[in-house]
Amino acid sequence: MTDNGLAWIGEHWYSGAIVKGGMLSDISLTAVRGVDPVDFVVRLGADRGMAERPPLFKDFGRRSVSPGDSVAMFGRSGEWTYVLEVERSTWHLVFLDRLGQDTLVEQGDELVCLDRFLHESPWVLHVDAAGEVSSGEPGDSLLETAVPPGDRLGTFAALDAAVRRAGAVRDTFPGCEDPEDEDEELAKRLFAAVGEHLGLSLPRREIELGLLPAVHLPSPV
Repeated sequence: MTDNGLAWIGEHWYSGAIVKGGMLSDISLTAVRGVDPVDFVVRLGADRGMAERPPLFKDFGRRSVSPGDSVAMFGRSGEWTYVLEVERSTWHLVFLDRLGQDTLVEQGDELVCLDRFLHESPWVLHVDAAGEVSSGEPGDSLLETAVPPGDRLGTFAALDAAVRRAGAVRDTFPGCEDPEDEDEELAKRLFAAVGEHLGLSLPRREIELGLLPAVHLPSPV
């Protein structure tokens, strides 16, 4: 329970494990570099007054939140602001609906999203500081996509190299004893590589116990 990093999130991405008061499985992570945590959750639709004086996640009255809305934990790790949600990310819904993207990710921001989105395939998205976008499913290359992304800054190539070294791309994946565990092992390797490459680490104990601040994010669709 003391490990930070990100590998533990991937390890439990498909497990269905439940913890009292916090999060363990089906966690969707959105992280943006260099943006104030309160400012970012306000961009996602949170009330600024509530975000400035947030309750802990374990104390948030989640039953009062409308279906389709989200109760998210949020915080800071080094240069990164992160938002954690269960089953789907608000960022993913905004991106799919093509609403408000220009205000959600401003020029110069870098964003990464690892989304458990249960109604579709899990999803990986990276927006670089030039506003270029690469996306795919876990196990995919960030570069070898149907429409290859622009990569003027080399951001996607650097992350792609990191996940390849970690065996988190299918053509570098070393396999596992039980083929049925492949998705879980790929997710664990993906989260570990992303966390290490970006310098992003999250406090597992506080997340499992719901000890991080929480905010209500209305559904954008």
